Amino acid sequence: MTKVQYQYKEDNLHDSEPNKFQPGELKSEEMIINLGPQHPSTHGVLRLEVISDGEVIKDVVPHIGYLHRCFEKHAENLPYNQIIPFVDRMDYVAAMNSEHAYALGVEKMLGITEQIPKRVEYIRVLVAEMNRIGSHLIALGTYGLDLGAFTPFFWVI
Repeated sequence: MTKVQYQYKEDNLHDSEPNKFQPGELKSEEMIINLGPQHPSTHGVLRLEVISDGEVIKDVVPHIGYLHRCFEKHAENLPYNQIIPFVDRMDYVAAMNSEHAYALGVEKMLGITEQIPKRVEYIRVLVAEMNRIGSHLIALGTYGLDLGAFTPFFWVI
């Protein structure tokens, strides 16, 4: 006995996300296609609502999203040192870079920059540079995937 995991409903397109185009307004040969995000770490950043006629794109509407929703609300209700785990979600590969900038801003705002040992700044910069290199390697590898080459992605990982 098979269990139905998904029940089709005609209103699902309207319920999931706001769309400019309505299926009833399309010509018989046109389709609404949602494109994006193209990389797993860019979820929520950009979605393209495309009207296509076969392989020809007739119209595109960009839907700009947010990287991680409710970040501001989390930040409103937490002390500054508990916000850092949310900041690193803005870039999974180079998370330290976002944390580094955030920590520098908070330290400057609190007036404690002179109390932070130089060793801490050296470690922060070193780790941020290693994160930057890793981020660039991932970018090169995923670019290879977009071109149809799988091996470069394995090498950079």
